Amino acid sequence: MDEDGGGVAAVLDRGLEDAQRRTGLTVAFTGLVHPDRRQFVISALRGTWTNSLSNLAVRSGEGLGGKALALSRPATVANYRDARGITRRYDYAVAPERLRSIVSLPVALPGQAPLAMLYLAERHEVGFDGRLYDRLGPALLTMAQDLRIELEVARRVQAARAAALAEREPTAGRSAGADLVADIASVMARTTDAATQQELRRILAGLADPRASTDSPPASPLTRRETAVLRSAETGCSNAEIADALGLVESTVKSYMKSAMAKLGADNRVRACRTARRAGYLD
Repeated sequence: MDEDGGGVAAVLDRGLEDAQRRTGLTVAFTGLVHPDRRQFVISALRGTWTNSLSNLAVRSGEGLGGKALALSRPATVANYRDARGITRRYDYAVAPERLRSIVSLPVALPGQAPLAMLYLAERHEVGFDGRLYDRLGPALLTMAQDLRIELEVARRVQAARAAALAEREPTAGRSAGADLVADIASVMARTTDAATQQELRRILAGLADPRASTDSPPASPLTRRETAVLRSAETGCSNAEIADALGLVESTVKSYMKSAMAKLGADNRVRACRTARRAGYLD
């Protein structure tokens, strides 16, 4: 599991849903901030019409979101087309969505650097006042807390995998492996995401018996959403039908499918489903 794994993706999706519910705004999208804080990549979207914003890398200081990242505070425009004070670097990506009023907000724990950037938008002009931020406060805090846990889980899982390899050497890493077992068990008790807990249990089993880790099939490179989309596609569902079944918009389904195909080295959805099934990723 990496930073784009199922746990983090689920937190981002929940954060968007909560923000929309609290504000009533139609469009929402978000992405993780890179550790060096120089950019973030938009990876989760709700209410969009196209894929123009999907996987868009936004640099610090560029566009509305980059401005909010650089300043570590919200940035808004009432009319994006006529807005001043922001660079126009990403107009090509915003234009297909016809967004008019947009707010970009850092997702951060108090006094800390942003973990993600969240956008809310409408295709008509609206006013963003203090009440909006009051309504969003709990959603942003919950999202930041959950992201911190999931990113720490991802870091420790990577460390556990390295320790499991070290355990195969005659005397390497014995005390470090024991410490990692305790650390991972502690993190597992704090996360509520089922996919993350399952992955941690598998890692713990591998640490307890390195042969179990060696003999087990490789972990799926697919996120939980990508797996769900492929399972539905495997039954012959269209993108629209998959979106309806999973509570997503069609453009988001297309984005998950495109990502899954790239990870599996497939040039179409049929081959992606077949490859994932043969590898045991859809079991």
